[in-house]
Amino acid sequence: MLRIILVSVFLIPQTLLAAELGSLTASDVAASRAEAPLPKAAKAAGKYADGMLQINHLLALTGPKLLYTQMADSPAKFEEFKAMWQPVVKKAGLKALPPEYSAGFGALKYETTGGLAIRSFLCDTAHMPVSEKEMESFLTGVLNAEGMKVVGSYGIPADPNIFPKPTVNVYYLTSFNENQDRERQLRYLGVKNRAVKLDLDLLEKAGIKIAALYGKNSIFYVGPRVGVVMAVSNSEERTSKQVSYHKDLIAKRGEKLIGVKTDKLEKAVVSEGEEYFFLTKIYYLK
Repeated sequence: MLRIILVSVFLIPQTLLAAELGSLTASDVAASRAEAPLPKAAKAAGKYADGMLQINHLLALTGPKLLYTQMADSPAKFEEFKAMWQPVVKKAGLKALPPEYSAGFGALKYETTGGLAIRSFLCDTAHMPVSEKEMESFLTGVLNAEGMKVVGSYGIPADPNIFPKPTVNVYYLTSFNENQDRERQLRYLGVKNRAVKLDLDLLEKAGIKIAALYGKNSIFYVGPRVGVVMAVSNSEERTSKQVSYHKDLIAKRGEKLIGVKTDKLEKAVVSEGEEYFFLTKIYYLK
């Protein structure tokens, strides 16, 4: 029997929805630890350098060539959004286009300058188990070290239903690509099973910059968006069939294979009365 298990992968894109922050539980955080020391961050302006985003409609999401809000349900609220974010667009050195507002959706469009666009990375202390100040300093330090200019760094008030943990949203510049999955961005990759080890050597050979890892199963990185499929089998022959199947799928989707790693499990995985001895991880660029 050929059995394939897709292991849930959690990614934080630049157009992050707050609900995505709930992927790690308190027990996950308690059990995690830094497996590699945090790189020394460039001197940042401390906790939430640009203040707190106290109101939901002031939280800017990033699109291809725009900052936007879907929470400004009145023209007056969009005016507040504009007053806050137009200076950020100017600070980024981008040419602002006329603002647009319609039925709760407000957008600040711009022209890229030097091929650059604004992106954001939202992170909380569940995913990075350090203090708020250390989290902000680390994220801005990574971006600055990679030549990705930080143009804003804001805290978001805790909310038990949306942002239960201290959260920071960092805005920065990167080279624009029509396909944002291919852009060089600050990102997060994690798998829910903490016993699974991500293969950093394969990712680094593909040009992925590993910024930090917590436990074996989650990383912060800079690069295009990484995907991973995981499968278990009970023979090398079946493993080979799994790999061929997923390589074919990746090629058909126009994605790029990074590499494949198969681990022989110390203890078999038992499912529906059958034992599986091999775990295969197939990495690709989305």
